Amino acid sequence: MKTEFLLMAQYERVLIPLEVFAKDIMGVELQTARNRIAAGTFPVPLTRTGRQPMVHITDAAKYIDQQREGAA
Repeated sequence: MKTEFLLMAQYERVLIPLEVFAKDIMGVELQTARNRIAAGTFPVPLTRTGRQPMVHITDAAKYIDQQREGAA
């Protein structure tokens, strides 16, 4: 739960744009993220606001926590 609060403090919103999530959290370019979405291998669910794909802050926090657990 701490990860989610830290992300909220950093981004000050509940939905993070795909581009921001890809670069800041996954460390990949937007096109790489789009390729993974098309291949069905993107690690978090997406939602849309208008035409822009977004990642919910809770899903972003879960992704970070899973990556940390996998590295341990």
